[in-house]
Amino acid sequence: MKKVSKKTRNNTIKRVAIAFQSESGGGIGIIFIGLSAILLAFVVFINIVDYSLFTYKRNAITKAMDYAVTAAVQQINKNQSVVGVANGFTEDTGKKLLEGVEIDVDMANRTFLNVFYANYKSYNLRINDNLLICATARRGEKLKYVIKSGTELILEGELENSLLVEGRINQAITQYWPSTEDNAQVYINGNLKTNMIENGTYLFAFINNIKITGLYSERQLNLSSFAGAKLER
Repeated sequence: MKKVSKKTRNNTIKRVAIAFQSESGGGIGIIFIGLSAILLAFVVFINIVDYSLFTYKRNAITKAMDYAVTAAVQQINKNQSVVGVANGFTEDTGKKLLEGVEIDVDMANRTFLNVFYANYKSYNLRINDNLLICATARRGEKLKYVIKSGTELILEGELENSLLVEGRINQAITQYWPSTEDNAQVYINGNLKTNMIENGTYLFAFINNIKITGLYSERQLNLSSFAGAKLER
């Protein structure tokens, strides 16, 4: 039997040790990569859930706001609208007489809040101090507007052109909330053929700086909606 030298034996042991360390290090590397991938997937999943929850709440709030403004715009002030309501239609053309049909803004504000909370049941969200309402009514060739937050009058007056309502609403927003950023500006007018605000009875609602919490993060946004009164004679 051939005798193995001490030097050869030592070299063999070293090679085995190096091979073991190499395999061990590679295994640890693979485990580390696997754990990193799992962690990354978990973070992505959590972010998706967080944004999905935020989107769900935002859509629910938007829907509640649309219901609320549709109900609130029907709060007609009969004392101030007696002429338009009584006459009904013009004898010459048969068109509805909408001139002077005004919204009771205080009642509209209360109706808006009641309908909003009835459709979005969350004790964590209170919009009473974040709600601004603008009501318009036709007065001859001019458009009368009243802008309030709660019962506090912010702006009122008459305009020659309904296209100017947008500017008055934005003026009221920056006046009532001086720290409001530019992204709170509203844009409700299209071109002359698609303009949404006409010389009629409309209610515009703006909710400033709503805080919506997802799974872990909090986002802020501003929402707006408006509707025209459906006046039945």
